[in-house]
Amino acid sequence: MKQYISLMAVVLFLVTSCTVYKEYPIDVFMPGEIELPEDAQNAAIVYRNFKYANDTLQHYYKDNYKLLKAKNDPANLDSLLANSCMEGLAASLKKQQHFDRIHIFPELFQQHYGKKMPPLNLNIIKKLTDETQTDILISLETFSWFYSKYSANNNKAPKPREVITAAVWAVYNPVNMQLIERKTLIDTVYWNSYNDKGQLLKNTKLPPRLEALRIAAQLAGSSYAKRFAPSWKKTKRNYAVPNLADFEAAEKYIAKNNWDNAIALWKRNADANNGRLAVKARYNLALAYEIKDEPETAEKWLDAARELAVAYGSNNDLQHILHYKKILEQRKKEVARLNKLQ
Repeated sequence: MKQYISLMAVVLFLVTSCTVYKEYPIDVFMPGEIELPEDAQNAAIVYRNFKYANDTLQHYYKDNYKLLKAKNDPANLDSLLANSCMEGLAASLKKQQHFDRIHIFPELFQQHYGKKMPPLNLNIIKKLTDETQTDILISLETFSWFYSKYSANNNKAPKPREVITAAVWAVYNPVNMQLIERKTLIDTVYWNSYNDKGQLLKNTKLPPRLEALRIAAQLAGSSYAKRFAPSWKKTKRNYAVPNLADFEAAEKYIAKNNWDNAIALWKRNADANNGRLAVKARYNLALAYEIKDEPETAEKWLDAARELAVAYGSNNDLQHILHYKKILEQRKKEVARLNKLQ
């Protein structure tokens, strides 16, 4: 009998030592990148009107890589484009229904230059948000752009063109006078006269420079609004596959998205008497129940896996478990934030 137990222990050791951790891709619904205060209902958007000292090409463009100065640019081109950018942000935020009211202040600051952006006077934030009864201040700190045209492959086609925009955004909480985030976004908008199949579309009219700049500025604002919105994100989870028939069969089931059958196989190996094999079974069960949208059950199985991994001194498994524990804890916070938005 003792010989049999020893033999089984050797077999289990060899099986668990040959374990491979594989990745499983999943899509998770995430809250916006910017975590707003719970009671934020109204927002103010301002243009900081700062320009870096080397930002000197507002009235220039490239035509087939040749730098040219634009003619007949409006003197207030910067203000016009910054306003289009803020309007693009406001329109997208309204669609997301994050705020009840949104105020835009395009000319609150006089234009100022420097090699380094100075900190924003927090008293100005407080005064503005108090007067407008807004809970969040979104600042377009600086905005820059550049327009280019390129030679067309076909003489009958208009020249392709693009606008590159660079915006620095900041979000301030006036209640505690803190910066929530500062983010630089660079976007490129490209126009040509071909469809997705590479076929020339006859009589295509591409926007002239000023119109292209306005469109790109508006899209730059819409681009930043995405950081406030919940979205689907592709990520990965790990699962354990020891060299054992049940686990290999379970792997085939999850490839078919048949989690119930995989769960049945893993539960068959999750008893503590199975030692380190049970650690892996319990770890996999945690993943299965997360996929089935049962986070509390997932946590119970992961805690059970951790308890057994500590008992058996299974350090490699413990590292995977602790890493997954952090992921589940973060996921709970994200789900809580999503529930508050509903």
